[in-house]
Amino acid sequence: MKGIIKTVLLILTLDVATSAMTGIQLIPPYPVINGSVMLSITDSKYTVLGVAWYKGPRAEYEYQILVYFPESSALFPGPLYNQSSFTHFANGSLHIKDLQITDEGTYIVNILASKNVKEEMNVTLTLNGPVTKPMITASTTQPKENYPLILTCVISRAMLITWTKRGTRFSSETKLSGDNKTLTFSKIKREDSGEYQCEAQNPYHKEVSDPYSVNVAYGPDKANIEGTLFVRPGSPITLSCSAASFPPTDYQWKVNDKVSEEKTNKYSISNSVTEDQGIYTCVVRNLVTLRNATASVYVNMTAESIIPISNSSSLGLILGLAFAIILGVVLIIIGIICCWKYVTKRMNESSENRQEPLHVYENVKKGQPKEESFYMGLQSTAEDIYTELKP
Repeated sequence: MKGIIKTVLLILTLDVATSAMTGIQLIPPYPVINGSVMLSITDSKYTVLGVAWYKGPRAEYEYQILVYFPESSALFPGPLYNQSSFTHFANGSLHIKDLQITDEGTYIVNILASKNVKEEMNVTLTLNGPVTKPMITASTTQPKENYPLILTCVISRAMLITWTKRGTRFSSETKLSGDNKTLTFSKIKREDSGEYQCEAQNPYHKEVSDPYSVNVAYGPDKANIEGTLFVRPGSPITLSCSAASFPPTDYQWKVNDKVSEEKTNKYSISNSVTEDQGIYTCVVRNLVTLRNATASVYVNMTAESIIPISNSSSLGLILGLAFAIILGVVLIIIGIICCWKYVTKRMNESSENRQEPLHVYENVKKGQPKEESFYMGLQSTAEDIYTELKP
Protein backbone atom coordinates (compact mmCIF):
# COMPACT_ATOMS: atom_id res chain seq x y z
CA MET A 1 0.00 0.00 0.00
CA LYS A 2 2.79 2.41 0.88
CA GLY A 3 4.37 1.64 -2.46
CA ILE A 4 1.20 2.60 -4.27
CA ILE A 5 0.97 5.87 -2.32
CA LYS A 6 4.55 6.74 -3.10
CA THR A 7 3.93 5.99 -6.76
CA VAL A 8 0.89 8.27 -6.82
CA LEU A 9 2.77 11.03 -5.04
CA LEU A 10 5.54 10.77 -7.61
CA ILE A 11 2.96 11.00 -10.35
CA LEU A 12 1.50 14.11 -8.76
CA THR A 13 4.84 15.80 -8.16
CA LEU A 14 6.74 14.73 -11.26
CA ASP A 15 6.15 14.52 -14.95
CA VAL A 16 3.62 17.33 -14.94
CA ALA A 17 2.49 18.53 -18.37
CA THR A 18 0.75 21.81 -19.18
CA SER A 19 -2.68 21.27 -20.72
CA ALA A 20 -4.61 24.42 -19.66
CA MET A 21 -7.23 22.05 -18.33
CA THR A 22 -8.26 24.16 -15.35
CA GLY A 23 -7.82 27.40 -13.52
CA ILE A 24 -7.60 28.61 -9.91
CA GLN A 25 -10.00 31.30 -8.73
CA LEU A 26 -9.85 33.19 -5.43
CA ILE A 27 -13.23 33.31 -3.70
CA PRO A 28 -13.68 36.08 -2.59
CA PRO A 29 -11.35 37.86 -5.05
CA TYR A 30 -10.05 40.24 -2.35
CA PRO A 31 -9.52 38.20 0.81
CA VAL A 32 -8.85 40.07 4.02
CA ILE A 33 -6.93 39.42 7.20
CA ASN A 34 -8.89 37.26 9.68
CA GLY A 35 -11.19 36.22 6.85
CA SER A 36 -11.16 33.12 4.66
CA VAL A 37 -10.56 32.23 1.01
CA MET A 38 -11.25 29.35 -1.32
CA LEU A 39 -8.55 28.37 -3.83
CA SER A 40 -11.13 26.93 -6.21
CA ILE A 41 -10.22 24.64 -9.12
CA THR A 42 -12.50 25.59 -12.01
CA ASP A 43 -13.22 24.71 -15.66
CA SER A 44 -12.15 21.10 -15.26
CA LYS A 45 -13.20 18.94 -18.18
CA TYR A 46 -11.96 15.80 -16.54
CA THR A 47 -12.52 13.95 -13.31
CA VAL A 48 -9.96 14.90 -10.67
CA LEU A 49 -8.27 11.76 -9.38
CA GLY A 50 -5.75 13.39 -7.08
CA VAL A 51 -4.30 16.75 -6.05
CA ALA A 52 -1.21 17.92 -4.22
CA TRP A 53 -1.06 21.44 -2.75
CA TYR A 54 2.11 23.38 -1.95
CA LYS A 55 2.93 26.82 -0.55
CA GLY A 56 6.30 28.09 -1.67
CA PRO A 57 8.54 28.62 -4.68
CA ARG A 58 8.56 24.98 -5.86
CA ALA A 59 6.40 21.86 -5.80
CA GLU A 60 8.68 19.95 -3.44
CA TYR A 61 7.92 17.95 -0.34
CA GLU A 62 9.27 20.55 2.11
CA TYR A 63 6.65 23.02 0.83
CA GLN A 64 3.79 20.48 0.68
CA ILE A 65 0.47 21.15 2.42
CA LEU A 66 -1.43 17.99 1.58
CA VAL A 67 -2.15 15.26 -0.98
CA TYR A 68 -5.77 14.26 -1.48
CA PHE A 69 -7.54 11.57 -3.54
CA PRO A 70 -11.26 12.44 -3.90
CA GLU A 71 -12.38 8.97 -5.03
CA SER A 72 -11.08 7.25 -1.90
CA SER A 73 -11.10 10.36 0.33
CA ALA A 74 -7.51 9.55 1.21
CA LEU A 75 -5.66 12.49 2.76
CA PHE A 76 -1.91 12.66 3.27
CA PRO A 77 -0.83 15.74 5.29
CA GLY A 78 2.42 17.49 4.31
CA PRO A 79 4.94 19.44 6.42
CA LEU A 80 2.87 22.66 6.14
CA TYR A 81 -0.50 21.11 6.89
CA ASN A 82 -2.58 22.71 9.69
CA GLN A 83 -5.92 21.04 10.31
CA SER A 84 -7.43 24.17 11.86
CA SER A 85 -6.59 26.29 8.81
CA PHE A 86 -6.82 24.02 5.73
CA THR A 87 -9.84 22.14 4.39
CA HIS A 88 -9.90 20.04 1.18
CA PHE A 89 -12.86 19.52 -1.17
CA ALA A 90 -13.89 16.73 -3.50
CA ASN A 91 -13.04 18.72 -6.63
CA GLY A 92 -9.54 19.31 -5.30
CA SER A 93 -10.11 22.89 -4.12
CA LEU A 94 -8.42 24.17 -0.94
CA HIS A 95 -10.09 26.33 1.70
CA ILE A 96 -8.05 28.50 4.10
CA LYS A 97 -9.63 30.19 7.12
CA ASP A 98 -8.49 32.70 9.76
CA LEU A 99 -6.12 34.32 7.27
CA GLN A 100 -2.98 36.00 8.55
CA ILE A 101 -0.13 37.89 6.91
CA THR A 102 1.91 34.67 7.02
CA ASP A 103 -0.63 33.05 4.68
CA GLU A 104 0.31 35.41 1.84
CA GLY A 105 2.42 33.89 -0.93
CA THR A 106 2.40 31.56 -3.90
CA TYR A 107 0.28 28.37 -3.86
CA ILE A 108 0.99 25.54 -6.32
CA VAL A 109 -1.30 22.61 -7.15
CA ASN A 110 -0.50 19.46 -9.12
CA ILE A 111 -3.54 17.71 -10.51
CA LEU A 112 -3.94 14.13 -11.77
CA ALA A 113 -7.16 13.73 -13.77
CA SER A 114 -8.85 11.05 -15.84
CA LYS A 115 -7.32 9.97 -19.13
CA ASN A 116 -3.92 10.44 -17.53
CA VAL A 117 -4.18 14.24 -17.76
CA LYS A 118 -1.69 16.07 -15.54
CA GLU A 119 -1.68 19.77 -14.68
CA GLU A 120 0.36 22.21 -12.57
CA MET A 121 -0.97 25.68 -11.72
CA ASN A 122 -0.18 28.42 -9.23
CA VAL A 123 -1.87 31.43 -7.75
CA THR A 124 -0.60 34.28 -5.58
CA LEU A 125 -2.54 35.10 -2.45
CA THR A 126 -2.42 38.73 -1.29
CA LEU A 127 -4.43 39.81 1.69
CA ASN A 128 -6.35 43.06 1.39
CA GLY A 129 -6.87 43.65 5.03
CA PRO A 130 -6.25 47.02 6.67
CA VAL A 131 -3.63 48.88 4.69
CA THR A 132 -0.60 50.02 6.55
CA LYS A 133 -0.20 53.73 7.18
CA PRO A 134 1.55 55.22 4.13
CA MET A 135 4.86 57.04 4.48
CA ILE A 136 6.39 59.41 1.93
CA THR A 137 10.09 59.31 1.11
CA ALA A 138 12.01 61.60 -1.27
CA SER A 139 14.97 61.08 -3.59
CA THR A 140 16.64 64.06 -1.89
CA THR A 141 15.84 65.89 1.32
CA GLN A 142 16.88 69.25 -0.15
CA PRO A 143 15.56 69.66 -3.71
CA LYS A 144 16.98 72.43 -5.89
CA GLU A 145 15.06 74.41 -8.47
CA ASN A 146 15.23 72.98 -12.01
CA TYR A 147 16.52 69.63 -10.70
CA PRO A 148 14.49 66.35 -10.58
CA LEU A 149 12.70 65.11 -7.46
CA ILE A 150 10.92 61.78 -6.87
CA LEU A 151 8.41 61.25 -4.05
CA THR A 152 7.51 57.64 -3.15
CA CYS A 153 4.48 56.42 -1.21
CA VAL A 154 5.64 53.45 0.88
CA ILE A 155 2.62 51.18 1.49
CA SER A 156 1.50 47.56 1.45
CA ARG A 157 -1.79 45.88 0.52
CA ALA A 158 -3.07 48.97 -1.27
CA MET A 159 -5.13 48.69 -4.42
CA LEU A 160 -5.37 52.42 -5.12
CA ILE A 161 -2.96 55.26 -4.31
CA THR A 162 -3.77 58.94 -4.79
CA TRP A 163 -1.63 62.07 -4.22
CA THR A 164 -2.68 65.50 -2.98
CA LYS A 165 -0.94 68.81 -2.40
CA ARG A 166 -2.42 70.91 0.35
CA GLY A 167 -4.13 73.99 -0.98
CA THR A 168 -3.01 73.83 -4.63
CA ARG A 169 -2.76 71.60 -7.68
CA PHE A 170 0.26 69.81 -9.00
CA SER A 171 2.34 71.51 -11.66
CA SER A 172 2.21 70.25 -15.24
CA GLU A 173 5.77 68.91 -14.84
CA THR A 174 4.71 66.06 -12.52
CA LYS A 175 4.29 62.44 -13.62
CA LEU A 176 2.82 59.44 -11.81
CA SER A 177 4.09 55.88 -12.15
CA GLY A 178 1.79 53.13 -13.38
CA ASP A 179 0.88 52.04 -9.85
CA ASN A 180 0.78 55.64 -8.56
CA LYS A 181 3.40 54.86 -5.95
CA THR A 182 5.87 57.48 -7.22
CA LEU A 183 5.36 61.15 -8.08
CA THR A 184 8.15 62.55 -10.26
CA PHE A 185 9.09 66.19 -10.89
CA SER A 186 11.36 66.38 -13.93
CA LYS A 187 12.38 69.97 -13.10
CA ILE A 188 10.94 71.07 -9.81
CA LYS A 189 10.08 74.77 -9.38
CA ARG A 190 9.86 77.00 -6.34
CA GLU A 191 6.09 77.03 -6.81
CA ASP A 192 6.09 73.26 -6.14
CA SER A 193 7.04 73.85 -2.51
CA GLY A 194 4.32 72.72 -0.12
CA GLU A 195 2.90 69.79 1.82
CA TYR A 196 2.19 66.53 -0.01
CA GLN A 197 0.19 63.48 1.10
CA CYS A 198 -0.56 60.07 -0.38
CA GLU A 199 -3.70 58.08 0.37
CA ALA A 200 -3.79 54.28 0.08
CA GLN A 201 -6.93 52.19 0.03
CA ASN A 202 -8.50 48.87 -0.85
CA PRO A 203 -12.18 47.81 -0.80
CA TYR A 204 -12.07 47.43 2.97
CA HIS A 205 -9.82 50.16 4.31
CA LYS A 206 -7.90 53.36 3.58
CA GLU A 207 -5.10 55.32 5.23
CA VAL A 208 -3.52 58.75 4.63
CA SER A 209 0.13 59.58 5.15
CA ASP A 210 1.37 62.40 7.32
CA PRO A 211 2.08 65.63 5.38
CA TYR A 212 5.50 65.70 3.76
CA SER A 213 6.99 69.18 3.34
CA VAL A 214 8.84 69.94 0.11
CA ASN A 215 10.97 73.08 0.33
CA VAL A 216 12.63 73.91 -2.99
CA ALA A 217 15.93 75.77 -2.76
CA TYR A 218 16.31 78.63 -5.25
CA GLY A 219 18.10 81.90 -5.83
CA PRO A 220 19.44 84.27 -4.99
CA ASP A 221 17.78 86.24 -7.75
CA LYS A 222 18.76 89.83 -8.61
CA ALA A 223 20.13 91.64 -5.56
CA ASN A 224 18.97 95.15 -4.67
CA ILE A 225 20.20 97.83 -2.24
CA GLU A 226 17.92 100.47 -0.75
CA GLY A 227 18.70 103.22 1.70
CA THR A 228 20.26 106.65 2.24
CA LEU A 229 22.37 107.59 -0.77
CA PHE A 230 22.49 111.40 -0.39
CA VAL A 231 24.37 112.13 2.83
CA ARG A 232 26.03 115.09 4.53
CA PRO A 233 28.92 114.54 6.92
CA GLY A 234 27.63 113.77 10.41
CA SER A 235 24.41 112.20 9.10
CA PRO A 236 23.72 108.44 9.37
CA ILE A 237 24.11 105.99 6.47
CA THR A 238 21.60 103.12 6.39
CA LEU A 239 21.58 100.55 3.59
CA SER A 240 19.48 97.39 3.22
CA CYS A 241 20.25 94.50 0.82
CA SER A 242 17.65 92.01 -0.42
CA ALA A 243 17.35 89.14 -2.93
CA ALA A 244 14.73 86.41 -3.47
CA SER A 245 16.28 83.21 -2.11
CA PHE A 246 15.60 80.03 -0.11
CA PRO A 247 16.96 79.05 2.27
CA PRO A 248 17.99 82.46 3.74
CA THR A 249 21.28 83.66 2.33
CA ASP A 250 24.59 84.79 3.78
CA TYR A 251 25.55 88.45 3.31
CA GLN A 252 28.87 90.21 2.83
CA TRP A 253 29.46 93.96 2.49
CA LYS A 254 32.33 95.75 0.78
CA VAL A 255 33.12 99.47 1.00
CA ASN A 256 35.34 100.69 -1.83
CA ASP A 257 36.38 97.03 -2.41
CA LYS A 258 37.36 96.53 1.24
CA VAL A 259 35.54 93.67 2.99
CA SER A 260 33.44 94.79 5.94
CA GLU A 261 32.76 92.78 9.11
CA GLU A 262 29.01 93.25 8.67
CA LYS A 263 27.32 89.85 7.95
CA THR A 264 23.63 90.79 7.91
CA ASN A 265 21.46 92.29 5.19
CA LYS A 266 21.79 95.76 6.76
CA TYR A 267 24.75 98.14 6.79
CA SER A 268 24.68 101.31 8.87
CA ILE A 269 26.94 104.14 10.06
CA SER A 270 25.56 106.38 12.79
CA ASN A 271 27.88 109.37 12.26
CA SER A 272 29.34 109.49 8.76
CA VAL A 273 32.47 111.32 7.69
CA THR A 274 33.79 112.39 4.31
CA GLU A 275 35.90 109.23 4.04
CA ASP A 276 32.69 107.16 4.07
CA GLN A 277 31.87 108.31 0.57
CA GLY A 278 32.24 105.65 -2.10
CA ILE A 279 30.90 102.42 -3.57
CA TYR A 280 29.01 100.08 -1.22
CA THR A 281 28.67 96.49 -2.49
CA CYS A 282 26.43 93.71 -1.14
CA VAL A 283 27.26 90.07 -1.99
CA VAL A 284 24.45 87.52 -1.40
CA ARG A 285 25.28 83.77 -1.20
CA ASN A 286 22.98 80.71 -1.07
CA LEU A 287 24.90 77.83 0.52
CA VAL A 288 22.50 75.20 -0.93
CA THR A 289 22.22 76.33 -4.55
CA LEU A 290 25.81 77.65 -4.45
CA ARG A 291 24.73 80.77 -6.32
CA ASN A 292 25.73 84.41 -5.71
CA ALA A 293 24.19 87.80 -6.50
CA THR A 294 25.81 91.26 -6.20
CA ALA A 295 24.53 94.84 -6.06
CA SER A 296 26.38 98.17 -5.63
CA VAL A 297 25.45 101.81 -5.00
CA TYR A 298 27.45 105.02 -4.68
CA VAL A 299 27.03 107.03 -1.48
CA ASN A 300 27.82 110.71 -2.06
CA MET A 301 28.76 112.72 1.01
CA THR A 302 28.15 116.09 -0.75
CA ALA A 303 24.47 115.36 -1.30
CA GLU A 304 24.94 115.65 -5.05
CA SER A 305 23.05 113.46 -7.46
CA ILE A 306 24.28 109.89 -7.67
CA ILE A 307 23.74 107.04 -9.99
CA PRO A 308 23.32 103.50 -8.58
CA ILE A 309 25.38 100.80 -10.26
CA SER A 310 23.45 97.76 -9.15
CA ASN A 311 24.38 95.52 -12.04
CA SER A 312 25.80 95.30 -15.53
CA SER A 313 22.62 96.62 -17.16
CA SER A 314 22.69 99.74 -14.95
CA LEU A 315 26.36 100.20 -15.74
CA GLY A 316 25.53 99.99 -19.42
CA LEU A 317 22.85 102.64 -18.90
CA ILE A 318 25.38 104.87 -17.18
CA LEU A 319 27.88 104.46 -20.00
CA GLY A 320 25.17 105.11 -22.56
CA LEU A 321 24.07 108.25 -20.74
CA ALA A 322 27.66 109.49 -20.49
CA PHE A 323 28.19 108.85 -24.20
CA ALA A 324 24.99 110.74 -25.02
CA ILE A 325 26.10 113.70 -22.92
CA ILE A 326 29.54 113.80 -24.57
CA LEU A 327 27.96 113.49 -28.02
CA GLY A 328 25.54 116.31 -27.19
CA VAL A 329 28.38 118.57 -26.08
CA VAL A 330 30.33 117.83 -29.27
CA LEU A 331 27.28 118.59 -31.42
CA ILE A 332 26.72 121.87 -29.56
CA ILE A 333 30.36 122.90 -30.12
CA ILE A 334 30.11 122.02 -33.82
CA GLY A 335 26.89 124.03 -34.06
CA ILE A 336 28.50 127.05 -32.42
CA ILE A 337 31.46 126.88 -34.79
CA CYS A 338 29.19 126.60 -37.84
CA CYS A 339 27.06 129.53 -36.68
CA TRP A 340 30.17 131.67 -36.03
CA LYS A 341 31.52 130.95 -39.53
CA TYR A 342 28.14 131.74 -41.07
CA VAL A 343 27.79 135.05 -39.24
CA THR A 344 31.39 136.05 -40.11
CA LYS A 345 30.78 135.34 -43.78
CA ARG A 346 27.61 137.40 -43.83
CA MET A 347 29.36 140.30 -42.14
CA ASN A 348 32.18 140.25 -44.73
CA GLU A 349 29.70 140.20 -47.58
CA SER A 350 27.80 143.14 -46.09
CA SER A 351 31.02 145.16 -45.69
CA GLU A 352 31.99 144.65 -49.31
CA ASN A 353 28.60 145.85 -50.52
CA ARG A 354 28.91 149.13 -48.57
CA GLN A 355 32.39 150.07 -50.07
CA GLU A 356 32.25 153.28 -52.38
CA PRO A 357 33.20 152.93 -56.12
CA LEU A 358 36.54 154.25 -57.38
CA HIS A 359 36.47 157.83 -58.81
CA VAL A 360 37.99 158.65 -62.22
CA TYR A 361 40.07 161.23 -60.49
CA GLU A 362 42.17 158.52 -58.94
CA ASN A 363 44.01 158.22 -62.27
CA VAL A 364 45.08 161.87 -62.23
CA LYS A 365 48.66 162.23 -61.28
CA LYS A 366 49.77 164.68 -58.68
CA GLY A 367 50.41 168.16 -60.15
CA GLN A 368 48.60 167.38 -63.40
CA PRO A 369 45.82 169.85 -64.14
CA LYS A 370 42.45 168.37 -64.13
CA GLU A 371 40.41 168.53 -67.27
CA GLU A 372 37.42 170.70 -67.14
CA SER A 373 34.23 168.91 -67.02
CA PHE A 374 31.91 169.12 -69.93
CA TYR A 375 29.42 170.77 -67.78
CA MET A 376 31.79 173.42 -66.64
CA GLY A 377 31.40 175.22 -69.99
CA LEU A 378 27.77 175.65 -69.44
CA GLN A 379 27.99 178.72 -67.28
CA SER A 380 24.81 180.59 -66.70
CA THR A 381 24.68 184.30 -67.76
CA ALA A 382 24.71 186.99 -65.26
CA GLU A 383 21.10 187.67 -65.92
CA ASP A 384 18.40 185.07 -65.95
CA ILE A 385 16.71 184.85 -69.35
CA TYR A 386 13.42 185.28 -67.65
CA THR A 387 14.23 188.89 -66.78
CA GLU A 388 13.33 189.96 -70.31
CA LEU A 389 9.83 188.70 -69.83
CA LYS A 390 8.16 191.68 -68.33
CA PRO A 391 4.49 192.05 -68.02
